[in-house]
Formats: sequence, structure tokens, C-alpha cells
Amino acid sequence: MPGRSRTGCSSDRRGVLWLVTLLAASGLVPGQSAFAGFAEGVAAYDGGDLRAAYEEWLPLAEAGDNRARVALAGLLESGAPGVPRDMATAARWYQRAALDGDAIAQMNLGELYARGAGVPRDPVRALAWLSLAAAQGRRWAARRHAALADRLTSEQRAAAAALAETWRRKN
Repeated sequence: MPGRSRTGCSSDRRGVLWLVTLLAASGLVPGQSAFAGFAEGVAAYDGGDLRAAYEEWLPLAEAGDNRARVALAGLLESGAPGVPRDMATAARWYQRAALDGDAIAQMNLGELYARGAGVPRDPVRALAWLSLAAAQGRRWAARRHAALADRLTSEQRAAAAALAETWRRKN
């Protein structure tokens, strides 16, 4: 994803391509026509036309495509020519995907809450989102969760666990 990578990828355009490859390999691609629109956005992104990528992904994201939501959030988080940085909107797109169970969105949203970027700084929400991503096998989220949990009180950790369980039940 653009910007600071929490997926182990470099912070350039290869991050989006890595995400597309991962999703295609995992079978999470819902339909050929939606994938074609997403792939066109990736091609535009890879070609340096970030505005065109944004325009390809926006209708997909609005229609519920979590890949597009995460990609849009990454664009907005990093900012680029044609797509100004907008942390609050990035957080909203991550949240929509995170609530649908997307581990990358959960991980990134947890980090935004930890830093107070685009959302109020909230270590309890950060820990809750990171725990959900960690439960889906995201090692970076597990390490970040452990580091953050060490700095919180037992009451804060319990509140985060309860919040994560509430969100987990929605899926």
C-alpha cells in the first residue's frame, strides 16, 4: 500500500500489486467484472496515474468491495498527486473494511488509532483492531498488539478485548 507499509512490502506501488496478488491467490476476488475494475485501478496506480486509480476504486469501494476500500484508504493515507492526503477519510474507508473482517484494514486502522492519525488517539480501540488482525494471522499486528498491550492497564486491555469481541460477533 502507499505510505508506511504494515504488510512487509516496500512503501511504493509494489504494495498494491502484492495485495492484489494475495487476494487473487486467496480466492477472495468476488467476481470477474469487479476484479476487472479493481485490476484497472491497479494498472493505473502502477502507471503512476493515482487519480485514475482512485476513480476506478471509488465506485467499487462504495459498492462494498473491501479490496477497493483498503486501496483507497492507502492512497488517502499517503497522499499523492491528484489524490490529496486525507487521514480522516482514509480511516473511514479502513473502518468500513475492518468491520467487514478485512485483516489489513483492521491492522491499519489499529495503527491509526494508536497514532491518533485521522481519528482520535485511542489505545483501547487500537488494541482491539490489532487483536482482530492478529487473530487472522497478521504477524505485524501481533507484534504491535503485544507492544501496545504492555503499555496499557489491565482495565484497558479488558476493554479492548470486549470491544474486539463485539466487532468479531458482527462478522
